[in-house]
Amino acid sequence: MLEIISNWFLRRRWLYLIVGYGAFAFLIFELSIPNIPEEAAPDYLKIEESYGPIVKTISGYIVNRFAGGTNLINVAIISIIIFYCLYLEKQRFESKGKTFNYFGFIQNIDQTFKEDEKD
Repeated sequence: MLEIISNWFLRRRWLYLIVGYGAFAFLIFELSIPNIPEEAAPDYLKIEESYGPIVKTISGYIVNRFAGGTNLINVAIISIIIFYCLYLEKQRFESKGKTFNYFGFIQNIDQTFKEDEKD
């Protein structure tokens, strides 16, 4: 089953590239979320008394999402998605007979030496 899914993704290179770039952008966003100090946190009881429970819930979500620090579960899931997209790119390179390294500089050096050996 995993092989069928991998082959489907390999045929649609743009799909896993978009997913990979989107996951990388979300990872950068997730890692850059600040952690609000305890003394700066809003008083949710006052918000509930003044505006009601719906506003308290919405403001709590916004504060938690954009000032609650990095969520490690999100980072783990996004990292798995990025590694899978890199694995698919590696499979595509190997199916064409090219070498793949996650660092492009080393890959270019390796391909240059292999091309020089052919001459």
